[in-house]
Amino acid sequence: MNGYICFWNQDKVEVCAKTSYGAQQSALAMFQKNTRKKVKSYDIHVVLAEQDEKPVSHHPAILG
Repeated sequence: MNGYICFWNQDKVEVCAKTSYGAQQSALAMFQKNTRKKVKSYDIHVVLAEQDEKPVSHHPAILG
């Protein structure tokens, strides 16, 4: 299982899933519980935070 951080409309949740799609679907259910708006899955941004219980760091590409 991998750890993901999911963002939607300035809200954030942390979920565990095998794939980013699974994380997106779990986050969709969590976000939908807390709002009356219709949450669209394509509006949720998913970021890998942990892979095989090891933290993942993201570095911006620096072009020179």
